[in-house]
Amino acid sequence: MTVAIVDLADRCDQLAARNRHVFEILGAWVADEPDAATQRWFSAAAHRHAWHADLWAGRRPAIPVDTVEPPTPPQPGGDRVAWYLAALDELTHDAEVLTVEVDAELDPSTSRVVRLVSADLDDLARLAPAG
Repeated sequence: MTVAIVDLADRCDQLAARNRHVFEILGAWVADEPDAATQRWFSAAAHRHAWHADLWAGRRPAIPVDTVEPPTPPQPGGDRVAWYLAALDELTHDAEVLTVEVDAELDPSTSRVVRLVSADLDDLARLAPAG
């Protein structure tokens, strides 16, 4: 089964919006994170999520569709690392689902974006600071 073009447009919009939102949250946290290792992790992750948002936006077919709301960050004083690890899990799951749905021969560019993003997400999860 392959993903329909309208569904792919919607998925690309959702993934671009979610990555952009995660980038904005992590970028704000870099400025006030007291733990240096966690600050470096958030900084590297923020840059990758900004790039992922651009990649997904670039893969979006030119069909107008509705988008979904981005994730809600934790309350002030909440566990940022736990929130971000949960966000990474959700983004990884979405990429895994899309891997199965995209036909690599019919849509090699989207397949390549999925592989690039998945590799980054795996790397970011692996680099999570011990808490």
